[in-house]
Amino acid sequence: MSAVYDKAVHKTFVESLRSVFLVDDAFPRFGDMFKSERSRRKYKEQDRAAALYGEFRKRHLPCDIENTFRRGDIKMVERMRKCDLIVLDFHLDTDDTDNTKSIEILRRLAASRHFNTVIVYTKAERLSDVWLDIAANLRPDLAFEGFLDSHVGELDWWKKSDTSKLQVPTEAAMAEFLTRGYAGVSRGARKDIGDDIVANGADGDRSVLSEALLRLHVSKRQHAPIADLKIELAGPHALQGSFAKNGPHWLQCRGCFIAIVRKTDDDEVGHLMSSLDAALLDWRPNFLQILVSEIQNNLELESFAADPRLFSDVERQIGLSHYLLSNLKEDGDQTATVESVIDRMVETLRHRISGDEKLRTFAGDVLVDIRADLGAAITSPTPIANASALAHASGNFDPHRILFLLNSFLSTEHFSRSRITTGTVFTDGTDYWMVTSPACDLTARPTGAKATWSNDLHPVKAIFAIKLKLVEVAPSLKEATQGKHAFLVDGTKPIPLQVFDRQTSQPAPEVFFALDAGRTRFAPGKAATFRAIRVSRLDPKTFPKLAGQRVFSVLGQLRANYASRVLQQTGAHFARIGIDFFNGV
Repeated sequence: MSAVYDKAVHKTFVESLRSVFLVDDAFPRFGDMFKSERSRRKYKEQDRAAALYGEFRKRHLPCDIENTFRRGDIKMVERMRKCDLIVLDFHLDTDDTDNTKSIEILRRLAASRHFNTVIVYTKAERLSDVWLDIAANLRPDLAFEGFLDSHVGELDWWKKSDTSKLQVPTEAAMAEFLTRGYAGVSRGARKDIGDDIVANGADGDRSVLSEALLRLHVSKRQHAPIADLKIELAGPHALQGSFAKNGPHWLQCRGCFIAIVRKTDDDEVGHLMSSLDAALLDWRPNFLQILVSEIQNNLELESFAADPRLFSDVERQIGLSHYLLSNLKEDGDQTATVESVIDRMVETLRHRISGDEKLRTFAGDVLVDIRADLGAAITSPTPIANASALAHASGNFDPHRILFLLNSFLSTEHFSRSRITTGTVFTDGTDYWMVTSPACDLTARPTGAKATWSNDLHPVKAIFAIKLKLVEVAPSLKEATQGKHAFLVDGTKPIPLQVFDRQTSQPAPEVFFALDAGRTRFAPGKAATFRAIRVSRLDPKTFPKLAGQRVFSVLGQLRANYASRVLQQTGAHFARIGIDFFNGV
């Protein structure tokens, strides 16, 4: 890339750093520095700590030091997360051989919602070993235990054979496996491993046995699972990374970017920061990653709360407080009221950020530079190949899956509301529906005094929903621009749902009685649920019947403009959407 791109990466990921946290058992903490000289002698690298502290201060980076870590010390990791840059000694013990503590810290940082920039600082001669140790522990889904349980023949051979005679996979093959899975291991490496297994009398699928061998050597580097890190039980875990003989060593996993750097005695801070720069450039974050990071930087640096054009003006605060109290009085539901105020504030911030001239100029300059650098790579006859080049993504991708995920991102969002609303898609495990009642009919407040029937039902809400049909991915994409489908994703599974078919432009609504005004409940790792009674008419010759109380799971939420379009097409007019205004006195 050119100087413009390099400068943008440095600005977004390095210049945005505002504080440093040093973690090394050989460093004295600030409190230790005021103790007796005898007490300070146990810290072998006082001079190194002082030099690092001083140099970071010269760069206007406040610095903190920690020299102890006990397994399960979540509070210490939380303190680290509040610093922008963490410099972590790889061996946090007295004899510089055990990496258990540093590995746990990295696993916890990777599970963080905050983006953490980490430099693993080590005396190890073989940085590739450090890289493999860290990578193996960031991929608990590639463990060996249990992998062969569903492969009876291969498991039987494995148990009877002396697998210690099998060749050890190369570091390059291990790195490919850790970052791209078995399919990402080079064909030559897979052949070498498979040929060796066959030569040792393998009985069964050589690909399965080859992956088992790779998993075995990954497991030899893995530490025990951390019980309170639920994310470690889920998978797969996307991992990027690279190491080369004369190049930077780095890993990127979920909320963590890790540069692995060998210790030096000369200009340490300069060495650390230049090594971090080199690792970030080798990562080659694409345009969208740079843009999202810069947006986050703007959110962290600008004082939106103190801007009189937004929220700090006293009169606006009184007005918003009036809005909050009015909703509380009408609904009596604090959760829904706070949610509504947050929605208004976030929408205001969204317009402020999207209209930021400096941000748009920065993004435009970077995009021009990237397009010029990629040249023909983004102007080929294959649109998905062009998009892959712009995203800095190599490999073979399924165009259907790419376009499905794109449609899902554009039209739906993750459901996190306190109550179901217009455009909420839900299921009973077999069938699917979308809420088509206008949003104002779904509030927690009682209806007007004249609506006696609705008031008698309160807090039960009668809602309308249209039934959706589960279809195949390919047909749904062929008609995507016609707006006849909803594109949802459950975990990694695509769920294409037909809203309108060729015969019926206005699907008949079904009636549900949502209990507790459609309040949703959330459990860790599970979809939101709500309770309702469906009015069922399985036989057209019979009268409708109440189908009994059931728990329904929410799959997703249509974005507001998409939900409004469905309302219009199903006969519920846009004017029925609840709009907040207040009369003067």
